[in-house]
Amino acid sequence: MKLIYHKKQVIKVAPSHIVRTYQKNKVFKLAASQHKNLGSSMIELLIATVVALFAASAAAQIINNLNNSSLNRRAGSASAIDVATNNDLQWFQQYAQYWRLLKGPYLSLPIEVTKTDVAYTKIQNSNESKVYDPDDPSECVGNNMAISFLQDAANSSTYISPINNPPNPISSNGSSQIITLPNVASIYVLTRQIQPGAVTGTLMITYTLTRSGVIQFRKNSSVFLPASGWCP
Repeated sequence: MKLIYHKKQVIKVAPSHIVRTYQKNKVFKLAASQHKNLGSSMIELLIATVVALFAASAAAQIINNLNNSSLNRRAGSASAIDVATNNDLQWFQQYAQYWRLLKGPYLSLPIEVTKTDVAYTKIQNSNESKVYDPDDPSECVGNNMAISFLQDAANSSTYISPINNPPNPISSNGSSQIITLPNVASIYVLTRQIQPGAVTGTLMITYTLTRSGVIQFRKNSSVFLPASGWCP
């Protein structure tokens, strides 16, 4: 180490190779520190990416489960509504086959079901056809037959085997009736209205489905009364 005298002050000066070595070490330490910081940042970024991907996957799974649950509820509701509508309609179709029937393939039918003046008899020959008997000629005019059928269908004395009770109440004046739905479709209201059809001897049954007062669908079904085929 050299000694430099300046204004009676002694300054110690390190040899040049020691200075260069010190500067190199300082640069290496700085580079190592930066490398360490960079490595730490990469690890933190990797962890953050993994956490974000996990969160996104979990969110997607939750959304998918909610969508599936919603679709299942809709499918369950649609199926329940379809079953309720078909069961109700089939009762009218079945009763139309018995109403005003005098002779047919059934073993027995009580007058309370057929609503005829003469007791029903079973046909003996398989070649024979059903025989219906309208109550009187006036029943074959205009909407009279449809009105008579509806009144008899709404009469509780009609509900005797093999017809039994209808699945839902029946109004004799054509007013709207609520159709019972299971809990899976409890957010909906299904109603039924029966009116004489445009063709003599037919009924027009209209089913209307609403949710919160908004119509979801309206379905019209026609029921033919076989007794009308025996009108003069």
